[in-house]
Amino acid sequence: MQTLAALLTPTIAIIALMIAFLQWRTAHQKVVLDLFERRRKVYDEVHNIIVYFWTNDGNLTGFHAGQRLAHAYAESRFLFGEEISNAINSLKATILDLSALKGKLEKLPSDGVAREENIERIIDLEKIFETWPLTFSELCMPYLKLDQRRIRTPMEWLRDRNNLRLSHADDVSLSRRP
Repeated sequence: MQTLAALLTPTIAIIALMIAFLQWRTAHQKVVLDLFERRRKVYDEVHNIIVYFWTNDGNLTGFHAGQRLAHAYAESRFLFGEEISNAINSLKATILDLSALKGKLEKLPSDGVAREENIERIIDLEKIFETWPLTFSELCMPYLKLDQRRIRTPMEWLRDRNNLRLSHADDVSLSRRP
C-alpha cells in the first residue's frame, strides 16, 4: 500500500507536467494565429486601398488613399519586416504622384509637349501600380504562411526517437553481415 502511495505523487507530477506542456502548446499556437490574423488584416487593407484608388475618381481620392496607407504603414512596422513597410511607403508615394499628375493633366492645354510628357509619366506610374499587387504579395508571402512547425507531443517525440533508433540498428546489423 505504501508503494502505491509513493508512486502516486510522481504520477500526479508527470500528469501535471503533461497538462502544462499541452496548455503552453495551445497558447503558442493561439499567438501564432493571432499574429497571422493581424498581418492578414494589414495585407487586405493595402489591397483594398489599391482597389479604392483604381475605382474612385475625384480630387481627394489620392489623399484618402494616402491617409489609409499611412495607417497601414504604421501597423506594418510592428508586424512585418522593414521591406514591407518600405513597399507600403513606395505605394503611397506612387499614389500621391499619380494623383498629382492626373490633377495637373486636367489643367494643361489639350495639346502640347507638357501634356504628352505628363501622360507618359502617368502611364509609367500606372504600369508600376499595376504590377505592385503581385510584387507586394510575393514580399508578404513569408509572413503570411502558417508554416510554424507544430510542436510534437511527448508520445510523438518518443515514437520518432524510437524510429530513429531502429533505423540505426538496421544500418548496423546490415553492415555487420559478411
